[in-house]
Amino acid sequence: MEYLLSEYTASQRKQLINTKQLYEHYIRQKNRYYRDFNLSMFWKKSGGNEYLTKQNSITKKTSSLGVRTTETEKIHSDFISHKDALKTELSELEARMEKMRKLNKIELLGRAPASLIRIYRKINELGLNSKIILIGTNALYAYESHCGVFVAEEQLATDDIDLLNKKSKELSLVFTEVLPGGKLSELLKLIDPSFVQDSDIPYRFRNKEGMLIELISPISQKMSFQTYREDPLFTDIIDLEMEGMQWLENSRIFESMVIDETGAFAIIPTIHPLEFAVYKHWLSSRHDREILKKQRDFEQSRLVTQLIRDYMVDIDTDAELVSMKHFNRDAINAYRLEMKR
Repeated sequence: MEYLLSEYTASQRKQLINTKQLYEHYIRQKNRYYRDFNLSMFWKKSGGNEYLTKQNSITKKTSSLGVRTTETEKIHSDFISHKDALKTELSELEARMEKMRKLNKIELLGRAPASLIRIYRKINELGLNSKIILIGTNALYAYESHCGVFVAEEQLATDDIDLLNKKSKELSLVFTEVLPGGKLSELLKLIDPSFVQDSDIPYRFRNKEGMLIELISPISQKMSFQTYREDPLFTDIIDLEMEGMQWLENSRIFESMVIDETGAFAIIPTIHPLEFAVYKHWLSSRHDREILKKQRDFEQSRLVTQLIRDYMVDIDTDAELVSMKHFNRDAINAYRLEMKR
């Protein structure tokens, strides 16, 4: 079965490339601001002397950089001038990104839910791309954008966003500077205060628009619920243990620029498309999977396989299936047989 795909026009491809280049520069500078300038620096009198003092903008914790000298005065003046210059640059970049957003909308590039992009804009800014990855149906937005095509709308429609905590990855320095001791649930509320945690399913959140987010933190191979206290980002989330989730925890990360229905954009980290296709095919074979979900899983596996074959020419499917050690071998072999049909 072949799926109908609509390729980007030359103008749309150019616009996507321009958007990506602008946004990547913005994120680098935003990361730099959070890492190096998310603080204030001032002179504090003590014992008849003045000391150069820095204070974290969030925690308000202060530390001394030394008594006032020619050297500390230069440190202070350099900090002020560099911070002001970077703030000015970020302001200019944000103005350019707003123009780019409007152009994206004119070019009809927007597809993804606005909630998804708002969440990943903040994740990008906090340097958490390798820590919090997107799984589930919404990953298709990343794959289609990478290929420069639009897939059928019915393949994309979903009201939920599944975020996977990569426990093997550490929190970024930027995140610890901006939200020291913070939790992912607090980050969601920072992005959208209307997100409310489900009283019965603690890893599930819903906002006023009806968008459902599940924060998934895998533990082992069996299905159960228990509290997990080792990862500071997820200390207030009950973690889901289920077969197959460890495969995604160990999967390779694939990133792509994604644009929402308003023209806004972010970089979406998700699992490697071939691993997505294998995983979705395996889900479609599960006897305990709901029949409607089984059919959808199968179609998504076939769709991504088609995208890999026709557009992702750098993926050597046969070689990568052989080297895919973190996946169940039976699942890989079943997928390989399906591809030959």
